[in-house]
Amino acid sequence: MENIIKYDERAAGGIVYKTIDEEVVWLIIKVLRKKDKGPIKARRGETKRFVYKLPKGHLREGEFLKQAALREVAEEGKVSAEIVIKIGSNNYIYKDRLEGGKIIKRVTFFLMKFMGLDTNEYSDAEKIIAREWLSIERAVKKLSYESEKKLLQRASQILNKME
Repeated sequence: MENIIKYDERAAGGIVYKTIDEEVVWLIIKVLRKKDKGPIKARRGETKRFVYKLPKGHLREGEFLKQAALREVAEEGKVSAEIVIKIGSNNYIYKDRLEGGKIIKRVTFFLMKFMGLDTNEYSDAEKIIAREWLSIERAVKKLSYESEKKLLQRASQILNKME
């Protein structure tokens, strides 16, 4: 049963931008890693107890991708946004601790325009340490996952063509 791979999870997220003094900046969140996942390996043998990522999360019962993406941006990013266009999806593979085998989690990301702050109270399993608005260069350098760096770069290119 160890080699069974199944598509078991769906999630959605947002690549949110806004303009400050004519410069486009991108929303990145800093999250404390869960203890059971351990630290991420960094350069030169260092380890990190936190990750920089795009806001994303699981779909709730009966929820559509766009609804989940907007909700996750509000919960994790503390912003309201509007969807501009679908950017793409990433597959994350991890081990199913209960049944063995591997699970493929498919996360769909949307380019979103910042509309304002979201002040509603949410509870999230992840501990969010910070929310940062960064230039494309700084955001790409800070993001912890290569797949998210590529999606952010694609979102930036699409936005540039739209303007």
